[in-house]
Amino acid sequence: MKLELYTQPFCAPCIRTRQTVARAQALLPDLQVEEINVVEQVQRGEELGITSTPVIRLMRGSTEKFRASDTPTLPQLLAAIARASD
Repeated sequence: MKLELYTQPFCAPCIRTRQTVARAQALLPDLQVEEINVVEQVQRGEELGITSTPVIRLMRGSTEKFRASDTPTLPQLLAAIARASD
């Protein structure tokens, strides 16, 4: 499972989400995490329809299994990962 985290440098919710993702990754060492700065990668964000940050996408291969555009708690994120893994 791969988690893509779309952020901006000075976005307070992005900072909180980044911390939650790091905690999840510590609990799930097989979780691959890629953080994408949409300021630096504008085209990628536009192609995916990302209009606000943070956005989390859970991917299995090239298939998006889950997307959220808010700041999850650790239990919410772990539950989403579990659902997306099914």
